[in-house]
Amino acid sequence: MHNIISNFESLSEERVTKYAGEWVAVVDNIIVAHAKSFKEVYDIVKKQYPGKRPLIGKLPESLPVVLSL
Repeated sequence: MHNIISNFESLSEERVTKYAGEWVAVVDNIIVAHAKSFKEVYDIVKKQYPGKRPLIGKLPESLPVVLSL
């Protein structure tokens, strides 16, 4: 579980914004694939990173805004 959290925490705001609304695959704290569909991302990772267990998730369309007053 810690590895999953670590992978997500490693995504910078710039990368999250760049791929907003897309499916992304993270291997070793690096986004290695992105696409509009899960299947596209899965197929890329399966072919290019055999034996790896990527974290695949869909990024939100926009980042939440949090204000501290």
